[in-house]
Amino acid sequence: MKKLTEEQFNDVYGESEVVFAHYYKYSFLFVGELEGKSINIMVGGNSDDIYRFDVEPNKKYKVKELGFNYATVKDGDETIVEVSCWW
Repeated sequence: MKKLTEEQFNDVYGESEVVFAHYYKYSFLFVGELEGKSINIMVGGNSDDIYRFDVEPNKKYKVKELGFNYATVKDGDETIVEVSCWW
């Protein structure tokens, strides 16, 4: 598995589109696909963040627009890329 910085991830996957999938414990999860691989983006993580974040169902967001805390790219069940921007 390759670990990237947020900047490196955005250089490669920033133009990819994701849609809101669900919300759980102060985090919004967005999912998308690029070249047959799944992209998962987590935004938020604490109660202060969620009150400043608006999300629309079925709207496509570019990865680079989200300011994510955690991201993965998976090929099937295997995680091939991971980014962790937690504090």
